[in-house]
Amino acid sequence: LSIAMNESPTIKVADMEIEKKRYTRKSTQSALFPQIDVVGQYTRTIQKQTMYLDGGFGSSMGLDIDPTQFDAEEMKVVQVLQKVLGSPAPEPEEDAPAEGIQFGRSNMWTAGAVVNLPIIMPSLWKNIQLTSIDVEYAVEKARSSKIELANQVKKAFYGVLLAQDSYNVYKKTFDTESTVLNDIKNKFEQGLVAEYDLITASVRLQNIIPEMLQTKNAVQLAILQLKALMGIDLEVPLGIEGSLENYEDEMYAQLLDVDLSLTNNSDLRQIDLQVEQLKKVYEIRTSQYLPTLTANFNYQYMSQNNDFRFSDYRWDPYATAGITLAIPIFDGGRKHNDIKEAKLSVEQVRLQREDAERQIKLMLQNQINQIAKSIEQVNSLKTAKEQAQKGYDIAVKRYDTGMGTIVDVNQAALGLTNTGLQYNNAIYDYVTAKSELEKVIGVDQPIF
Repeated sequence: LSIAMNESPTIKVADMEIEKKRYTRKSTQSALFPQIDVVGQYTRTIQKQTMYLDGGFGSSMGLDIDPTQFDAEEMKVVQVLQKVLGSPAPEPEEDAPAEGIQFGRSNMWTAGAVVNLPIIMPSLWKNIQLTSIDVEYAVEKARSSKIELANQVKKAFYGVLLAQDSYNVYKKTFDTESTVLNDIKNKFEQGLVAEYDLITASVRLQNIIPEMLQTKNAVQLAILQLKALMGIDLEVPLGIEGSLENYEDEMYAQLLDVDLSLTNNSDLRQIDLQVEQLKKVYEIRTSQYLPTLTANFNYQYMSQNNDFRFSDYRWDPYATAGITLAIPIFDGGRKHNDIKEAKLSVEQVRLQREDAERQIKLMLQNQINQIAKSIEQVNSLKTAKEQAQKGYDIAVKRYDTGMGTIVDVNQAALGLTNTGLQYNNAIYDYVTAKSELEKVIGVDQPIF
């Protein structure tokens, strides 16, 4: 189990998912801090704006202009300035074209910093709480993966023990039948038994060999499956110690120590966390009705020029600061419908939890019944196994003394083999049912 928890890709993926959710929570929490951006912008004016004036702003400043000092194009600009700063110009004729002046420069450069700070953001606060629940949900899913993996590893280990014990039963039967066959051969050579007895014993021995090969292959396959679940290379040699019979003495004490409540059931805990997540989603959508308040600060330098002689540029500062209050008024009913949807989602998951709890209780009762049944079978088959061994010994002695037949020996040997296999299967059913029971009630392994 320790190797599986450290090497299994499933567990590693689950742990990575926890880390992802923690990073997501930190990313969401970062929205509480000021957001500072350095901005730069270049704008090229393709067509400058034109301003038209139909009259001046008074004659208080006056203008004394010598027309001979200007060419035709410059004189047009002077005339416009005269209208703006000089004496009032005569009313333009109705059909005369309006005069205008273009202003601005071809190149505009802007560089500075922008700072935004949320002050009141109810939806952001609820979203941070939601990410915390997401982390808890990821942790519970990882715990569920570990419980599931532990269950699979234990069942695979028990499967190896079952295959090994079954092989040992057939091997013991093969060795015993080989001894009986040799004894019958000796008696046949001495003329003490019929050839029928020799043929029957030989056929009996040959029939055991395929069963031995099948169980031997089952052992190898079970070990490969166990390696795969443990997350180790299939070429690594792995030896399995122990026997299913070792678990017989621990049956009753282990069953009494198990807490049968569903408090730690991982499936139910995950559903509970899903309910909490949906409740937070409901609160987030409800908080969208609340106003938000943000602060902002902007500090920039600007330069406007008609050329690219950067050393001659003049940079002028520009700064603003303010707060923004946003009060939701109308959105076509979007928030209202979102809230109703979230409320229905909560109710859906609650109903799903009730159904899941019923199903889990049914599984729990089924495993308890299976354990009780296996215990009774083990007790019964243990006695039957001892009696079968005793019956086989009697049948062999009766055959040696001439009071029994080879058929009696074969039947006794078959009964001994079957009771041995059934005994191992009963213990296997118990340990696998107990493993499933621990999975249902959410028993954490000590290595967790």
